[in-house]
Amino acid sequence: MKVQDIDLSKMLKFAPDTGRVFLGDDRMLIFRQDSLGVLRKLLYEQLGEGLARSIVSKFGYRCGHGDFETLNKMYDWDTEEDRFGAGPVMHTWEGIVHVEPTMLEFDRDQGKFHMTGIWRNSYEAEIHTSQFGKSDEPVCHSLTGYASGWCSAFFGQPLVAIETMCTGRGDDHCEFEVRPEDAWGPEADPWKRSLEATGFSVSKELEQKIALVERQALAISELSTPVMEVWDDVLVLPIVGVVDTHRSVDIMNNLLQRIVDTQSKCVIIDITGVEVVDTRTADYLLKVVRASVLLGTRCVLTGLSPAVSQTLVEIGADLREVRTLRNLKEGLKDCLRFLSTNQGVTPLTGP
Repeated sequence: MKVQDIDLSKMLKFAPDTGRVFLGDDRMLIFRQDSLGVLRKLLYEQLGEGLARSIVSKFGYRCGHGDFETLNKMYDWDTEEDRFGAGPVMHTWEGIVHVEPTMLEFDRDQGKFHMTGIWRNSYEAEIHTSQFGKSDEPVCHSLTGYASGWCSAFFGQPLVAIETMCTGRGDDHCEFEVRPEDAWGPEADPWKRSLEATGFSVSKELEQKIALVERQALAISELSTPVMEVWDDVLVLPIVGVVDTHRSVDIMNNLLQRIVDTQSKCVIIDITGVEVVDTRTADYLLKVVRASVLLGTRCVLTGLSPAVSQTLVEIGADLREVRTLRNLKEGLKDCLRFLSTNQGVTPLTGP
């Protein structure tokens, strides 16, 4: 068979009664380009560029390697050039990209292989640009993966394809080059790393990223619920932003633990940074106050803005058991007066 005889419309076997399409014995799939764009966006956003690139590259490699194996079993090729040329032609027929080989030299006995070519209308450059805009680096990772997979299967030795020009970074067209692994310098390292990533290394990097996110989330949580000892036996908990169920639990746990650790007698909860208070938020605050009181701590609520005060009145929040003061300064004075009366502490002086 000659490469010119390839006609994918005749090579595919459609079986609508079973919901499948076959190339030889292998099932093929047809997807919308924009849906692959969404998938690519999710990979990049959720996993980061390195992991996403590795996954996409290995996906392309498997496609290229698999296409070669299937066509090599299906047809007897007239020449080695026809056998190899089926790959670029198949990629073109599949609607992935228009491939124009510009040079091909290989010698299996000496382990030499060198190919260059042009890609036009790369689906991958189109979807990457639509999702992320122009890139600083080449973006056709599944295409280079496919070229690496096809060429490696044909040559019988590991080959690596890199992209030297890319419309995804603003070039007029995409260009690629394929060589043996050891024939490349450091310019091919990003493509090598993507192809060398194993399932273990990918999962390990993903675990590390998840662990990092968890550490960052913990740090953010601690920063969002700081409990500070501003005076002997006086703790201050400034609350900023929205108080939801998860955060209210963090606030409660952090404050009660700090009370136990320091044996403080007074707690000031300052809500100057809370812009919106609804029934649920008011209930959270009351629960925090009640829990603090049960540990033998005097609790003062400060920083109620006019808008928040009006909201509390309108929703009927019961704050009779809570001592409220205008601001943090007044709250600190009140706590020190309480401590001086009960423990002989010198009260805070000043305006």
